[in-house]
Amino acid sequence: MFIDFSVKNFRSIKDLQTISFVATGLKSPEQYVEVDRNNIVNEGELRLLKTVGIYGANASGKSNVVLALDRFMEAIWSEASTESNLDELFQPFLFQTDRENTDIFFQVNFLLEGKKYRYGFTVKKNMEYDGDNKNSRHIISSEWLFGPKEKNVVPLFTRKGLEIKKDKLANHERIPPLQYPHTLFLTHASAFDRESICTEVREFLRLYTLSNVNFKELALFRRSALNLIEDEGRKEPFLAMMSAFGLPYDDVIVERGGDDDSKVVSLDKIFLTRNVVASDGKVYPVKLNLGTTESEGTRKLFDLLGLIYRAFDSVDPAMFILDEIDSNFHPSLLIHLLKMFNNPEINKSNSQLLFTSHDTNLMSPSIMRRDQFFFAEKLDEATKVFSLSDLRGIRNDADFARMYLSGLLGAKPILHDYKFIDSDGSN
Repeated sequence: MFIDFSVKNFRSIKDLQTISFVATGLKSPEQYVEVDRNNIVNEGELRLLKTVGIYGANASGKSNVVLALDRFMEAIWSEASTESNLDELFQPFLFQTDRENTDIFFQVNFLLEGKKYRYGFTVKKNMEYDGDNKNSRHIISSEWLFGPKEKNVVPLFTRKGLEIKKDKLANHERIPPLQYPHTLFLTHASAFDRESICTEVREFLRLYTLSNVNFKELALFRRSALNLIEDEGRKEPFLAMMSAFGLPYDDVIVERGGDDDSKVVSLDKIFLTRNVVASDGKVYPVKLNLGTTESEGTRKLFDLLGLIYRAFDSVDPAMFILDEIDSNFHPSLLIHLLKMFNNPEINKSNSQLLFTSHDTNLMSPSIMRRDQFFFAEKLDEATKVFSLSDLRGIRNDADFARMYLSGLLGAKPILHDYKFIDSDGSN
């Protein structure tokens, strides 16, 4: 499970900002005591939250927080280490001097098989000179992995440029020297020692992080839903999940073409069917084309449900990142989704959800605790994030939504009066 994620000097984020999944010592009101029981996972000395939401005004930078996590994970996911992999990572805070000579910082703390690890790296632009020619390239300037060894937490490896200290890493002699400054040592070590902790860490972060940040249209997510539909053992459970989210269809039919196996199937080749009893007593299936007859919300939900099912069906806990979770969705559906993630009878793998939203219907102590709400706001053009639990004087059973909308919690847009002016300058 994820413990926290930190980022510094990325897009609108200047100083170090951290999103934590660690539950604080607060207790929900007596009438909402089940929220504490359901929303928290006890992992040894740690108490971890299953769901965390980030709120804030438009352009406050909340999406940049989840984008940073997504880009960080994408670098780890990538099989091929090329300089282009770092291009999306090197986006330093714009409003600073000498921004091209600064480092971008990413780090995640997490649990793997009950043990705590800390992994991260920094990215910078490196200038190279060849006579009168000046070239720049993005490189990994530092990298680290800390983990348990005996009873201590030790640096399993650390890196500065191409210099690697890895003597605490088991079988480190199998790993040849790192050749390229744009290659993650985590990826490099995994390639040469498939049994190393580097491989375990990379596989955990690569296989169990699901995100919609890169795919706003969710087309690539569709594969998960279609794989379930075409798996006879999982088709009925998936149809039951669809029904639980207000899509009570009897079947889903996919009309694949000859070359559809290797690419994303378009929505107009997917049909939702519902059985209708005619006047003669016979049952007839009615086919509804997902691409042409269903709403944008239904299409988005279908694409997402495959990954939601995958998160709940996973043996190990997954991290689900949803930017703009409220887009095209009814508030009741979102409340249902959060309650499912927090329900230990459904989310048996203890998968986690990190989302951004504007929907204040979710901001209720009957759904989530104070420490599950984070807010993003800008100060001097830089994004700051803070938890509702950081603010003093707020009752655990308060009306969070009302307080947020009234501006008492901050993170509210600054609006000004406007007077229309014609093109000729008159009012």
